[in-house]
Amino acid sequence: MFAIALFEAKQRLKLFSTWVYFGMFMLLAMLWMAAAGGVFKEAFVTFGGRVFINAPRSIMLTSSFLGSMAVIIIAAMMGRSVQQDFEYETQHFFFSAPIRKYQYMLGRFLGAWMVLCVVFFSIPLGIWLGTQLPGIDPERLGPFNLIHYLLPYAVSLLPNLFIFGAIFFVLAALTRRMLPVYVSSVVMLVGYIVAPGLARDLDYKTLAALIDPFGTTAVIRLTEYWPIAERNVRLVLPEGVFLLNRAIWSSFALVALLLGYWRFHFVSTVDSGAAARNDSDMPASLTQAAISTNEKPDFKARSLGLLLLRFSYLNLRETTKNIYFFVIVLAGVLTIYAGALDMGSIFGTGTYPVTYQVLELVTNTFALFMMVVTTFYAGEMVWREREHRMSQMLDALPVPSWLPILSKLFGLIGVQVLLLLIVMLVGMSIQLFHGYFNLQPGLYFQWLFTVQLPACILIAVLSITTQVLVNNKYVAYFVMIVYYVATITFSSLGLDHPMVLYGVTPELPYSDMNGFGHFMVRERWFELYWAGAAVMLMVLTVVFWPRGTNDEWRQRVSLARHALTLPVLASFALGLAIFLGAGGVLYYNLHVNHFKTHFGRDALRADYERKYRQVLDVAQPRITDVRLGLDMYPDQRTLKVKGWYQLENKTQQAINTIYVQQDPEADLQPLQFGRKAFRVLNDTELGFYSYRLERPLQPGEMITLDFTLSYEPKGFFNLGKTTPVMNNGTFFNNTVLPHIGYQRHAELTDPRDRKKHGLPAREPALPRDDPKGLASNYLGADADWVTFEATLGTAGDQTAVAPGTLVKEWRKNGRRYFHYKMDQRILNFYAFQSARYAVKHDWWQDVGIEIYYQPGHEYNLDRMVKGVKDSLDYYTRNFSPYQHKIVRIVEFPRYEQFAQSFPNTIPYSEGVGFIAKVDDKNPKDIDYPTYITAHEVAHQWWAHQLVGGNTRGATVLSETLAEYSALMVMKKSFGPQRMRRFLRYDLMKYLFGRATENRKELPLADNEDQGYIHYNKGSLAMYQLADIVGEAKVNELLASLLRKYAYHGDPYPSVSVLVDGLRRIVPPDQAYLVDDLFNSIILFDNRVVEATAKKRADGKYDVTLIVHAAKMRSDELGAEKEVPLHDLIDIGVDDKDGNALLRERKLIDRNESTFKLVVPGRPAKAGIDPDNKLIDRKPDDNMGSVEITSR
Repeated sequence: MFAIALFEAKQRLKLFSTWVYFGMFMLLAMLWMAAAGGVFKEAFVTFGGRVFINAPRSIMLTSSFLGSMAVIIIAAMMGRSVQQDFEYETQHFFFSAPIRKYQYMLGRFLGAWMVLCVVFFSIPLGIWLGTQLPGIDPERLGPFNLIHYLLPYAVSLLPNLFIFGAIFFVLAALTRRMLPVYVSSVVMLVGYIVAPGLARDLDYKTLAALIDPFGTTAVIRLTEYWPIAERNVRLVLPEGVFLLNRAIWSSFALVALLLGYWRFHFVSTVDSGAAARNDSDMPASLTQAAISTNEKPDFKARSLGLLLLRFSYLNLRETTKNIYFFVIVLAGVLTIYAGALDMGSIFGTGTYPVTYQVLELVTNTFALFMMVVTTFYAGEMVWREREHRMSQMLDALPVPSWLPILSKLFGLIGVQVLLLLIVMLVGMSIQLFHGYFNLQPGLYFQWLFTVQLPACILIAVLSITTQVLVNNKYVAYFVMIVYYVATITFSSLGLDHPMVLYGVTPELPYSDMNGFGHFMVRERWFELYWAGAAVMLMVLTVVFWPRGTNDEWRQRVSLARHALTLPVLASFALGLAIFLGAGGVLYYNLHVNHFKTHFGRDALRADYERKYRQVLDVAQPRITDVRLGLDMYPDQRTLKVKGWYQLENKTQQAINTIYVQQDPEADLQPLQFGRKAFRVLNDTELGFYSYRLERPLQPGEMITLDFTLSYEPKGFFNLGKTTPVMNNGTFFNNTVLPHIGYQRHAELTDPRDRKKHGLPAREPALPRDDPKGLASNYLGADADWVTFEATLGTAGDQTAVAPGTLVKEWRKNGRRYFHYKMDQRILNFYAFQSARYAVKHDWWQDVGIEIYYQPGHEYNLDRMVKGVKDSLDYYTRNFSPYQHKIVRIVEFPRYEQFAQSFPNTIPYSEGVGFIAKVDDKNPKDIDYPTYITAHEVAHQWWAHQLVGGNTRGATVLSETLAEYSALMVMKKSFGPQRMRRFLRYDLMKYLFGRATENRKELPLADNEDQGYIHYNKGSLAMYQLADIVGEAKVNELLASLLRKYAYHGDPYPSVSVLVDGLRRIVPPDQAYLVDDLFNSIILFDNRVVEATAKKRADGKYDVTLIVHAAKMRSDELGAEKEVPLHDLIDIGVDDKDGNALLRERKLIDRNESTFKLVVPGRPAKAGIDPDNKLIDRKPDDNMGSVEITSR
């Protein structure tokens, strides 16, 4: 056995391809680490915020990711180790030798597996070498520790080599063919593809971790809530769900290996059918047939065309008419159906299967399958004749080289068309299964066969060309894997220019409101551009097509020269002309539309800060009145604006220079002030201007500012995107308008980005009570509260919407006009929309409710209306009156996925509520359209009445209080189980946010606009306080804040007014809560140790519950220190349906406590903090099963 293993290992180590694999994986690992370490300034690869690139978790994920690329390599090396004996008919020597079956099989297996171990040792080696490269940022490196590199190799790579190696080896041994091995490598991707989607749902996280054969999802699941401090030092050991994943898949591989050994026949057998075909009479009959025929071969043009069709059909039939293709298709279909379990879900609640949602699902889940199948079958087709030893016979035929090449390409395209047809049928079946019948077959055809198919054809061309040029089937497969990785990672490496990487086109978004919009024209030009490149690649394939047995590169080049005929050169010239022509059009359009890569955009922001931050503190006037005239031309995607501001000097000093910031994409005409002014600075690239007033603006004095600007598509064919106007579904806010002064929000905030661009560390936000910060609100320093009115013009079939009351509507010259005027002073924060809307009207008391929506999106209108009514009712009763006459919800295309509250108007993406499918009978479904509506309506109080100053913690007064308000509305209708589930999602998002923080985690009251803190932690904090103090007391406090600070200007309130108020209403014995929740970072480690119950004579149950509790204080990076515990914590018991049998608040002051409880029904689960009100890093173990005893 060991002799055979050694022989196998030596033979493989002599192969050039083995060391190609080794070198390529080492190079990929080095490049990945170099990108993560800052060697390439354009790259933005990261392991999460301030996590070291050589931290244990970082190396584990890098190893796992690179290892997942190696499936085809493992298949080739493990499968070939045993299959080659049958291909070259050398099995007789082994089967007749004095060795046993186990020696032969284990020898072959171990030999190949040991070589794999050598090859994939290149990954940890490359990772380490990558950290030694010059240019690595030392701040991104932690201390060197050898175990950090060896442990991922031992617990991730080696088990994967065994798992996949055993399965592939067994299949090759039993079938004696490589085709089923490759098919199984595709099938094994099912879990890998499906798992990340399932992991987004609370109910499927563990399942997702277990079905991924690579273990990557299990590693992420195990470590997803580790804070930065732990991610930097803690080893990723096989434990928990990661250990279970490794055990399940290793056991599966071991069973497969044993079954394979049992089923393998250690004898040389000859297929009877083959024997019959080799009968000595057959050649004689063939010879006779040949002698008796009068037909002569015809290789004229018409016959070549017929041969091309015939050969294409034969390639297609040979590929699809076998069980293995069926298995691949079945695996792909199962992948799509599995992905449909979580289709478009938010908070674990699904959506209606509208066609674009289904197409997005099938495209994302099936794309990898399509790539793998195309690559795999390209290799099979190119090498089919050579592997069946027919190539020399075919090479001798007087047919041009383009004929077999094109026949294989057309056969491969036929496979792709068949797969896309199956995808279409599967997508429609998903819709029908969910009771959805608006199938939109036209959209299916357009997306699958005019967008996806051209992309697939480009891959087919590249795959065939790679096979021909590399002339090694398995190395070519690996080259294609590298290409696929490049398509995923190129943007992360800073190479996100759309004209660089073959076959890659910019995103093509679809919306029910706007269709493909102007993006489709751009897509067609990119398809033409890459088609030209594909033609050139096919010409190279024809030139280098192997004919004969000489595979030396020098000989192939020599033969290629003879293939450069006039038609071949003309074809190459045609491809080059298309490539350069379309490329010229695209490059020009990108240039005139100021296209910038991610790095380029950051460079502009850095340049802006370097040039103009010096004027940040220069006194500037503030906007007090806004009057706008906006003309939108949707068919031309043009916007024209004429505006008027009134500015007031609210400072104590004279102002002689006014600085203006304008979006540089706009064409801004010279500004006109109410007095003579001279333009001093005209930086059109950065959009920064300055005007010196002839006479300074004195304190308290006002001045007007008139401006005219426009946005128009630039370049040919409307390819640009530098205009906010869409054909249908325009949505933009006042960022398109001039702003006064330097805009600090335009600065780079990520510390690594700042360092990359040579900027110093960013100054932190001002302390929460700093007078300078409280002089302006956190939304902007160029205005306080303003009067507002706007006249909007749009197409004759569209409705234009802006904040305010609609005071006039008219038509003129085929266009519609709308005049809106605000009935209350508002923040300088407003938006504009235009589309072909249907409108739903309703009323709450004397307040009008309007929902502007896309026809066909009526699913949740009643929920939204009810959400508005419930919110207005709760907020006006508990806080203060609603300040406007109307509430509008206005739908916009799904290009962005959010809702946002402007004064009396709430733009609402079609993708986050309008197509939600909420099952009110399912306790796991969260009615998130109602939640989002309640949150955004709450902003009419929290932000649009009371807004915080520009200091730390300001967002608590808007976002946290809006979250709290929405929670209180939801609590009335959701019920305890849904609220528990919603809070669990909040906890999950907070824990994940702090684990991926790129700066530092701050306490809630000091957060610097960190969403996971002011949304998710804030939600948990306020809910807990309301639960302990009482909802009524909290609401009275908030109402008092509104009475005192609503529409307050300089000085604006800070978060201190809320924190101090909470201190006053919290009971003295729980005063610690305010500091724990707002001024500290506190986490708990609560879990159930044991829960038993005994039925009593009266039918009730005595429950004995032992729980563990610990309280930790964390620093900004997540390093924890246990602190004394003296807290009131809920103890709970639930029945089998999850309904609460008992909730009692207990004082816990030790790590382990025992409680004796009595419940009225049969208990199923019991534990500590059952509703996840506390911030617990492992909430899954809070509740445990109750054991019913007779004693």
